[in-house]
Amino acid sequence: MKAAARRFASTGFPLVILAASAASTCTLDLQGTGERGRESGTRSDGGAGGEGGADGLPNGMLYRWAAGAPAQPGIYELPRWLTLESPTPDKTVQIGESAVVSGIPADVPRARRTGDDRPWGLSLESARENRIPLSTPGQRPWRVIYDASLAAARGPDGEVSAGRVSDEDAKQASAAYVPVDRSEGSTSTVSGWVGDIDGEEGDFAWIRAFAFDDAAQADARTKVLAPARAWRRIDFTGVETDRAGQVWLYPAAGEAARRSAASFAFLNLESARYPSSAIPTTGSARRREADVLYANNAEWLIWKGWFKALIELAPNYASGEQLADHDLLYIDPGNRVFLRASDGALVMTATGARGAATLATEGLAWEREQALLVEVSSSPAGLSLQVTLDGEQEISVDAPAAVGAISVPESGRIHILGDPGGSQECADLRRVEFYEVH
Repeated sequence: MKAAARRFASTGFPLVILAASAASTCTLDLQGTGERGRESGTRSDGGAGGEGGADGLPNGMLYRWAAGAPAQPGIYELPRWLTLESPTPDKTVQIGESAVVSGIPADVPRARRTGDDRPWGLSLESARENRIPLSTPGQRPWRVIYDASLAAARGPDGEVSAGRVSDEDAKQASAAYVPVDRSEGSTSTVSGWVGDIDGEEGDFAWIRAFAFDDAAQADARTKVLAPARAWRRIDFTGVETDRAGQVWLYPAAGEAARRSAASFAFLNLESARYPSSAIPTTGSARRREADVLYANNAEWLIWKGWFKALIELAPNYASGEQLADHDLLYIDPGNRVFLRASDGALVMTATGARGAATLATEGLAWEREQALLVEVSSSPAGLSLQVTLDGEQEISVDAPAAVGAISVPESGRIHILGDPGGSQECADLRRVEFYEVH
């Protein structure tokens, strides 16, 4: 898979603030107006593994892209009306419960899913740094204790990307460990892939972050029970203390006298409340820059200042885990739809010649990878905002024309799951659609 991936080349305006509560009425007519979309001749397909805006769309729909199974593992080809800027090379993406694609070049769209029966999505991530200097346990700066041994092994990407840690000591719990730079007081997350675990029932392979608070070390998410052959990604979050900055790998925890072995790969230490995709390192900390996705034909999506859109996403974070407001649709600083970090509310702002308005739902609660379906409209009838969580709970809010009919600038780009600086958080884009407005 790795080789295959590498072959792929304020304004002073009056402000209106409205809050919402649960409702069951859909505020958008997703079937459109009965007329064909503008500029149908420029529509293109969705690229390999995705459905894009093309002839045959429902009446009133202008453009559409929906995630599907990629033609090449971990790789999408986007339609011409969508542009991805992803400047960091040698990226990775999870493509199933036990599999990763590595070596993905810069500016290549990544197709992600967390389980073999889970939906696909386009992975869009914020800037992150992996503070583990060598993400594969092996040569220095990795060290061993109590007669542990290290050997190269195949990882979840099918390449020799893992290190196999063996416990040969019949009295002590052997381990491998690596020194890392601490960030005292920071809430941080360790993640890594563990597989091919030998051992007796009751034993487990264990990842420990020595500097984390004690509650994080006792978390069941730090352990994988033996015996196990399939690869599994684990992650845990804690607050870094003043203890030594070290990440430890135990292949046969449980009883110190046991002898066993386990393979570990793609280890991350990130200053964040949840993990992002693995960031391979080869001797020093490494930063992956944020992904930037935008529709580059916004002049056709914003008609005379009005637009209607639907976006389905699966945040990689749970409510309460984000650090920054996460833009879902961004036209400019005064015209955007975002998930607010302070309370998890969905917010829409509109600013134009007639003034400014802000719509906000109540605070939302969701789990990692839970689907959110967001529908938004700015029309002569006013503003409308709705979110559906996992196809069940619906919450909507709207502003009538008297206060909410605010046309927006017809800019050249609409950014999706981020702003011009890139994604502020990590999420998968499952679907995006744009509609005519009358």
